[in-house]
Amino acid sequence: MNDKNFHVFVVSDSTGETAEKVARAAISQFAIPEVRLKRFLLIDSELKLREIITEASEKKALVIFTLVKDGLRNIMLQESAEKGIVSIDIIGPVLNSIANILNLSPERKPGLIHRVNDEYFKRIDALEYAVKHDDGQRIDEVLEADALILGISRTSKTPLCLFLAQRGFKAANIPIIDSQVIDDTVFNVPRGKIFGLISDAGRISNLRKERLKRMGLGLSQDYVSKESIEKELAHSMSIYAKLNAYIIDITDKSIEEVAADIISRINNK
Repeated sequence: MNDKNFHVFVVSDSTGETAEKVARAAISQFAIPEVRLKRFLLIDSELKLREIITEASEKKALVIFTLVKDGLRNIMLQESAEKGIVSIDIIGPVLNSIANILNLSPERKPGLIHRVNDEYFKRIDALEYAVKHDDGQRIDEVLEADALILGISRTSKTPLCLFLAQRGFKAANIPIIDSQVIDDTVFNVPRGKIFGLISDAGRISNLRKERLKRMGLGLSQDYVSKESIEKELAHSMSIYAKLNAYIIDITDKSIEEVAADIISRINNK
């Protein structure tokens, strides 16, 4: 097969997110110049499905599908086999295994994973909170936060707060700037909710230089020099000590790792 003509069909009776993520994850492992990925979503009839199967046969496409209804799934598997189509059932084997272990039958209703529930609204509230309380905004409301993040510039405060929000935790962040005094409100935040970020001065310097380049600004030695950054870090450490903050060195950690540490502290306080 010519790589330039490699077709992948994502077929689902729901939004197709699961099948598409699997498809893209697998495709990324190959140096293929061009992949033509086509989505067929919200498939709810045998007629639509057979039209897709016919097109897949004509284009010799790989089919990756999530069809929870037995009727549609069986048609896809049977007719794919008859037409020589390589089709991969993402969710069927998992459904069958769980059903066998629990001795229960699945509901087989498309889209249940996306059903709106309390957790969904909790995440939306947390995201709104993170945006409204970014970079020291509305500091008088930080007592409502599940986590209060402090750190000097380029210590990933905002991405961390947004990541925590996606997990349903309200996170606010406050930048530590030079010898700026921290607002008295912060001292009323329970100590188990305060997290101070530090990082290697060289790493921060490189991040700051890249930021200034992207913004088309000249380098400011006060902002990018390791000596200045080390002073900022020392100042931040003195503040963390006063607040009895939990200190996290993010130098060699991903956002996910830092967030996991914070979530563990929140849940076990």
